[in-house]
Amino acid sequence: MEKEEKKEKKFISLLSDTTFKHFFKIEDYKEFFNTIIRPYTNMDISEFRLYDPEFNSGNKKRDYRLDIVLESDKVDLIILIEMNQFPSEEIKYRNRLYLYAALAKSLNSGENIKKKKIIQINLNKEKNPYISKGSYSVMDINTHKEIKDFKIHEVYLENYKGIRYNGDNKEEAYLSLFTAESYEELREIAGDDKEALKIVDELERLGLDDKFGLAYDNEIMQKKMINTARSWGYDDGKAEGLEEGKKTIAKNLLKDGIPIEVVSRNTGLSIEELNNLLEDND
Repeated sequence: MEKEEKKEKKFISLLSDTTFKHFFKIEDYKEFFNTIIRPYTNMDISEFRLYDPEFNSGNKKRDYRLDIVLESDKVDLIILIEMNQFPSEEIKYRNRLYLYAALAKSLNSGENIKKKKIIQINLNKEKNPYISKGSYSVMDINTHKEIKDFKIHEVYLENYKGIRYNGDNKEEAYLSLFTAESYEELREIAGDDKEALKIVDELERLGLDDKFGLAYDNEIMQKKMINTARSWGYDDGKAEGLEEGKKTIAKNLLKDGIPIEVVSRNTGLSIEELNNLLEDND
């Protein structure tokens, strides 16, 4: 009897919208996210629900979709979480637009009309030479007073890279998990922390789940396409000239290990065209 071939495990990063949404919907992982988010909200977020609507910025050429939106029926607060795997100035500007659009949409109808407070947490996969995290308010340009309905928190994840759990640094170790690039590194960071190890176990399971892997690859590919297009000066990848660079983007995605079927579906290039790109790259 032939030995069954062992299935290759895909690495699934914690720094992904797809991954975050998967975990947040499961009660057993809420304490992990509470540890990360509670410092910015000063409250337990276990009763918050995941909600991801689309907001329009007013620019007809763009329709922005929030990464993570958490809402509660008991608290007048919306928590926006941005998972910035490929941070850029364009991404940061877009995040501000998300914040303003969210506040504009936060009016509750009823006897007493009131606005919800908005907290935005940006998890950035980059290093800051001065601070590991910072909090900012928004000022009214006319009165020069702080708008208390807004609060922005920037977290620079690469500042936490290399940190390992030592029994007394849960928050820092959990943030370090977002920087890991292998399951071995994840386990080194987690140490003997039970909540972190539950996360790592599930990530490894997801690495063998073809359906989840497809959704994960699709997200990564879309972000890389958009960021590459923006870096070339295109308008969200829709401006004239993107077609010219599409093959270059596709080639880079294939080199990064994105499945050819996913690249084909999202670029519009046929499997045959993509195979020709791979041959030209040899």
